[in-house]
Amino acid sequence: MGYSVGNNMADKKVNDVVDHYLETYHMESTMGCSDIIGDSHITMSFEYHYRLNQRWAVGCIAGWGLSNESYEGIEEQHAEQKAAPQSYLAKHGTEQSRIFFISPSVRYSWLTIMRGHMQLYSRVALGTIRQHMLFDYQQAASDGRQYTALEDDTQRDGYRQEHFDEVRWQTAYQLTPVGIDLGNRFIHFYSELGYGFLGIFTIGMRFTFP
Repeated sequence: MGYSVGNNMADKKVNDVVDHYLETYHMESTMGCSDIIGDSHITMSFEYHYRLNQRWAVGCIAGWGLSNESYEGIEEQHAEQKAAPQSYLAKHGTEQSRIFFISPSVRYSWLTIMRGHMQLYSRVALGTIRQHMLFDYQQAASDGRQYTALEDDTQRDGYRQEHFDEVRWQTAYQLTPVGIDLGNRFIHFYSELGYGFLGIFTIGMRFTFP
């Protein structure tokens, strides 16, 4: 079982959608400088590998991930719109992305030290990923009246709400140039650096069966 953070292959779709709305409706992240991960996915995965010999192992990885962030209208835009009561001003946007992936995996251990208790390895995986991307944003008239929620893409009485909802499947991959595995006969802790559906940095724990 592992947890991953950092740029994920599903982040590109999130960034494309978010950038479009931020540019069009003059919004920015509500997290500011404290938002370290941003709209990247955090993933959790499970895997099983069968060791063919001391170097090669084959198996499967499955897991899911999420990305969630909020955005608000830029304050400078509020002041500029005071003289135009009929214009619209973006007030709030919310991004959500959910992913599920499954993939065969091949792992090659290229260095074993500490009497077999520590291994360095590389990994290649190729499978499929499902991404459900959502973006909701609301606009209110510049006179400051509260927004009344509407369904779908609609506009009424100076208020507006739009909703982006897309599900897509695509080829998933994971390339891990270097991973480290440390443990005894039954339990191992590992960490990986790579890129793909697991993100850039992964840490986790494995159980082995003699």
